[in-house]
Amino acid sequence: MTCPPPHQRASAGGDDRGSSLTAMTAPVIMALFLVAGLVVDGTAQVRAHRRAEVVAAHAVRSGCDAGAARRLVGQDGSGAALRAARQVLDDEGLNGSASMHDGMLDVTTSTTVPTTFLALLGVEQLTASGAARGELHRI
Repeated sequence: MTCPPPHQRASAGGDDRGSSLTAMTAPVIMALFLVAGLVVDGTAQVRAHRRAEVVAAHAVRSGCDAGAARRLVGQDGSGAALRAARQVLDDEGLNGSASMHDGMLDVTTSTTVPTTFLALLGVEQLTASGAARGELHRI
């Protein structure tokens, strides 16, 4: 009696080749998706935060410029500063607020960005906010 070649021999428990590789691949793929989600969606949130900060600073600059022009001619520039700051928020399409207290113009902004990978985990959107402050000097 002759033995069959090694590649034709059947093991006693069946063919188990590759089962440990499959069990190890699933968690690795899940980890890669999680890392990709953090990179892609995290980058989107950082960009949104940066935009919110830039828009808030722009609104404060515009408001202070408008208020300074009024103050140069002897008028109260608070109303002009608030209108200019709010106009910038409207033009840029961001949610936010502008307020004036004791000569200080405060602008806050907020926005949301949809997620790409984290939506698979139930996180549909991420929020970002910005703030800036400027002072209207008395003349």
